[in-house]
Amino acid sequence: MDPYGVLDLTRQLGREPNVDTALHIMQWELGDLTKSHVYSKWHPDLATSYKEEAKLALSALLFQARVVAALLDASPAELLAIGIETVEDRIKEKEKKVGRFEHYVGDQKGE
Repeated sequence: MDPYGVLDLTRQLGREPNVDTALHIMQWELGDLTKSHVYSKWHPDLATSYKEEAKLALSALLFQARVVAALLDASPAELLAIGIETVEDRIKEKEKKVGRFEHYVGDQKGE
């Protein structure tokens, strides 16, 4: 399942798509995304440039996520639906104060 051709594009780069490489690239790009965000706070006068760098890193993360999804035969729509369902379940757990939310203080930390 590769409706966007991410596996073929990866092959055109001269690499056989695989989860290990995709995860490594995702780690690098997550680091760049984090750096861009932090630096934009440290240097507000350069925030616009760091925002563009963050977008580039995020686009590479999304591309590699699609590579992994294609290798796992999962569609982005399927994964998004699972993700939404997971968050909705966590909201219910938080409201009931069960599981990981049994002792959750969230926004009240330090107040």
